[in-house]
Amino acid sequence: MTRNVNVAACLLVGTMAISTVFSPQATLAAQPEAQSQAQSNLNSNAQAHPLRVVDALGHYQQGLKSASLGDMMIAIGKFDRAIAIDPRYFQAYIERGNVKDAIHDYPGAIADYTSAISIDPQAATAYYNRGTVLSQSGKHEAAIVDYKKAIAVNPQYPQAHLNLANELDDLNDVAGALINYDRAIMLKPNYALAYLNRGIMHERAGNRTQAITDLRQAAKLFQSIGQIDRYNRAIKMIKDMQSEV
Repeated sequence: MTRNVNVAACLLVGTMAISTVFSPQATLAAQPEAQSQAQSNLNSNAQAHPLRVVDALGHYQQGLKSASLGDMMIAIGKFDRAIAIDPRYFQAYIERGNVKDAIHDYPGAIADYTSAISIDPQAATAYYNRGTVLSQSGKHEAAIVDYKKAIAVNPQYPQAHLNLANELDDLNDVAGALINYDRAIMLKPNYALAYLNRGIMHERAGNRTQAITDLRQAAKLFQSIGQIDRYNRAIKMIKDMQSEV
């Protein structure tokens, strides 16, 4: 029983550290629906205010470059300027929220994602990113609501299914978590983290054979993408389980 509790702790530590990577990095380029919406917004604004859009876009692109170099406060300033020029600049709110998340300004990130949602209530990425920050802020029920909204908008969103499963698992909703881990893997068959977390959940539920099967697949996938620390973690879990038999 004690070992199961320790394995569960690995889920919380390992999962949230990975899944929140999708907050700074699950930006517009990562989600087709968001990329499409960004282009739609840009085209619409360009027709109405061509010079303003060019100016806002320039500041936005400078913000992206600064963020990529780790100059987060400069990036925020550039996004501030883009938004001041065009208050409905959806993707500038998203990226500014991502940068604020990266520097742990969670209230600021939530506010920016909320502004993005007010501009486009059908933006799954905005709900997903806000959900990750709400979760990091300890607002788990609100995070679940946002992950479900992201999935309602875009059912083909494996990261949202994974994070929803993590939250439900933490609430001991085994059936609900399993449905969403399964869905994440169905949508993304090489999703190493989903196999890892599903394996941990099966171990906690006493399904050791299935747990080892999932962890072996997770280890294989982690190794194939060069995530050796997580590969070693999965292998250690398997050895620990087998030593109890």
